[in-house]
Amino acid sequence: MKAWLKSLVYSDDIVGALTIFLIILVVFFSLMTPHFFSMNNFYSIIGNIPAMAILCLGLTYVVLVGDLDLSLGSILGITAILAVFFFKVMGFPLWLNLLSCVFIGGLFGALNGVIVTKIGINSIITTLGTMALIRGLTYWIAMDVDAMQVGRITDPAFLNFGRYYFPEDSRLIPITLVYICILYVASYIFLNHTSFGRKIYAVGSNEATARLAGINVKRVKLVCYILAGMLSAFGGLVLVAQLGLGEAYTGQNMILEVVTAVVLGGVLLTGGKGRLTGVIIAVLILGVIRNGMVHLEQVTDISFYWRDVAKGVILLLAIGLYSVRKSFNAKRLRTRQ
Repeated sequence: MKAWLKSLVYSDDIVGALTIFLIILVVFFSLMTPHFFSMNNFYSIIGNIPAMAILCLGLTYVVLVGDLDLSLGSILGITAILAVFFFKVMGFPLWLNLLSCVFIGGLFGALNGVIVTKIGINSIITTLGTMALIRGLTYWIAMDVDAMQVGRITDPAFLNFGRYYFPEDSRLIPITLVYICILYVASYIFLNHTSFGRKIYAVGSNEATARLAGINVKRVKLVCYILAGMLSAFGGLVLVAQLGLGEAYTGQNMILEVVTAVVLGGVLLTGGKGRLTGVIIAVLILGVIRNGMVHLEQVTDISFYWRDVAKGVILLLAIGLYSVRKSFNAKRLRTRQ
């Protein structure tokens, strides 16, 4: 038992530990609340995680090259507002709205990438600045444009972009789950089975060595920032279609959850290591906690807002576990030498 627990904590593969933690959470909330363990509630959990899952995928690209992008929640937020603006004010059809928003998200990602790679400013400082800039633009569009005072969308075609089910009659598979599967599978293939994907891991593992090997480090990082911006924009579109409206504060507090999920999923903040399987399981863990706390509040005196405390504790534990594993692996390497 002790050897099994040790291998679970110190192993490079964190997926097993995350899966066990997810099962424990499901069992806990199922025993503590009467309505948690039901298909309707599981559909509710799946329906609430698409935007965060897509944002986590975008952040994973940036973290894999050793950087951090704190502006992704703001990019999602401005995309949500622009989607409504393009639809209500400009009269864009869905396909043009989609392309326009994803393109603008890519531009914001490119802005971050250029500042980090060309000017050389630290990624955290850069994205804190662009986060404030984008958030200000979002509030200006939402509050000062008369047509945006009611940012609600009622067009069935737009709403089906985030609410459609396969098959339509039985409502078995939500289209948002299809988006997540396609994006994660495509990213897995891209990262693990293409030369550019291997360059991303190489840059994150050792930037100087990657540069000596002939890899254009700046270009690799720039592409990762652009991909993160585009994915955030797509996540914003999905969220607007699900909710049927875009508001100025959309995505404002998402970045903490996103960073928590990525770190908990085993992607090293120093870059060069991480698996998408761990990230998606971590997203499910946070989704279960968010949903479970709502159910727990209904049967106990525990406030729903303790979910933020839980997420903070999980983030600290994830970082602590990373430090322990790093020290253990360094000690094991010294012993072998």
